[in-house]
Amino acid sequence: MIVNAPGALGIPSIALAAYRSAEQKMAVAAPNCGVSWNLLAGIGRIESGHAGGGAVDARGTAVVPIYGPALDGTLPGNEIILQSSAGNRPTYARAMGPMQFLPGTWARYASDGKGDGVADPQNLFDSTLAAARYLCSGGLNLRDPSQVMAAILRYNNSMAYAQNVLGWASAYATGVVPVDLPPMTGPPPPLADAHLEHAEGLGPNLPMNINGLPSDDPLARMPLIDLSQPQNAGPPPMFPWMAPAPQQ
Repeated sequence: MIVNAPGALGIPSIALAAYRSAEQKMAVAAPNCGVSWNLLAGIGRIESGHAGGGAVDARGTAVVPIYGPALDGTLPGNEIILQSSAGNRPTYARAMGPMQFLPGTWARYASDGKGDGVADPQNLFDSTLAAARYLCSGGLNLRDPSQVMAAILRYNNSMAYAQNVLGWASAYATGVVPVDLPPMTGPPPPLADAHLEHAEGLGPNLPMNINGLPSDDPLARMPLIDLSQPQNAGPPPMFPWMAPAPQQ
């Protein structure tokens, strides 16, 4: 598959690099999870069209910051999340970046995927690694199709969303454009948080470690690999949405 070719299956090269990087990091940080680049690409396509078709700078940061609609209750199916009420003027939360994190969820899973010491939700590498950690949290095994579905549904509790993500994840693995995907109406809701021990919150006082994870998250204590070193090829994929990334 030629990932930079025009057409429905083209993934911008920098987005592909971010998805591959997150998969490789998580293969060491959480080897029992098995999150695949294809699954992350499926989510990235639905959430932001791979950051607006790769509209990012050389480090993968969105040229124009990506935000979802204000969660003020005006859109069907969206809850109301008040971010501040300074001066008696309410400001409502908005999902951020290529993977559409709410501020409180980002505070828990913020990640430095590009290795510059900064975790930026508007950066493809950072937000994709955070999404991978989010999907893997709770000890899920994403080599099990039922657990893949569970992970996607807690990202966005919509069967149409999950079917679209899986359809595109499989397409990226096989090179075959998906057909008969259910329609999705309106923007996808921001990343869900029902599985978290504590509900979504916008306060800044979470105990974080140097990697941007809560201090009690087991992933915070796991090392990340040095992607400048060659990696050994893993076993063949068990499921159609899990496959080696195409060579550029």
